[in-house]
Parts: sequence; structure tokens; C-alpha cells
Amino acid sequence: MSEPQYQPQPAMSEPQQQSEPQPTATESTPSESHRSIRTHFSSLAPAPLVAHLTDSTGYAILSTAESSRQTNNLQQLSLAYLSVHDTASRMGLGVPLRVTLVTRNGSVAIQTGTEVEGGATGEMVVGTIVAPEERTAEARVASWGVEEVAVRVGRVIGEGRKGRA
Repeated sequence: MSEPQYQPQPAMSEPQQQSEPQPTATESTPSESHRSIRTHFSSLAPAPLVAHLTDSTGYAILSTAESSRQTNNLQQLSLAYLSVHDTASRMGLGVPLRVTLVTRNGSVAIQTGTEVEGGATGEMVVGTIVAPEERTAEARVASWGVEEVAVRVGRVIGEGRKGRA
């Protein structure tokens, strides 16, 4: 989100009715402060990019998928990420930050995983971006935004777990 820019107001030579006060640089406009996470998530991956966020069970939390078939395929891809994450960790390679898949038919998938704060070991939120290969740079930038949303979602899931305990 960008901060509102200061715009000087014209000097008033005679008393006039003032308009609504403009937000200062530290305040948010109503559209920014009330923008839902779903709207923000959707804006991260404009078509033809597709963004998908799942939990460790493959349950779709947020998605811009256009069909149930596409959603199901993205859920399977998320489960594959969890398997790669687990295997790389067991092999001592370290914790994967990102997995990138490029296909022969010209598609790219970029996946990130964020551990749930206070969650069980291995409990994650997985973010996936799928795009045409020629949009790889755009997909990478979108994956950073999806990862930020995943961190926020993971925090909320973790807080929910603490509230039930």
C-alpha cells in the first residue's frame, strides 16, 4: 500500500465551506484501511497469474482459481510442496524457502511455505503462484506478496490455536 501524498490546498481569500479533511501521511484512506485480505490477495496475481493459499492438509484458504478442477490441482501441488519441504529437511539440505517448477508446456509454479506460529511441527501455510513462463518475473514478485499474506494467515491460525488452549 502506498501512503497518501501531501497535496497543498489553495489559499482561501474569503470564508468558504471546507471539504472533508484529507488523510495525513500517517493515516489510511478508507479504501486502504478497510480492504479485505481476500481483495488484497486477489490483487497480487492478476490474470493470467493464479494465486493459491492452503494449509498443511491441502485445504484452500484463499484462491484466485477459476474452476474447481484448477483448485483441486493447486491443492495437489501444495501437498507436493509439503513433501518436498519434508524430504529436503530430512536430507539435511535445510529448510526450503521457495520451490520453482518450470514445465515443458511453458508454465511456471512458484511455491513458498510459512510455518504456523505456535502450530504443530510441520504445520504450514503454502502459497502457490502459477503463470505462463514469460511472466516468471511477475510471478516471483507475486509470490513475495502471497508469502506476506501466508505469514499473516499463519499468525491468525496460531492465535486461534492459543485461544482454544
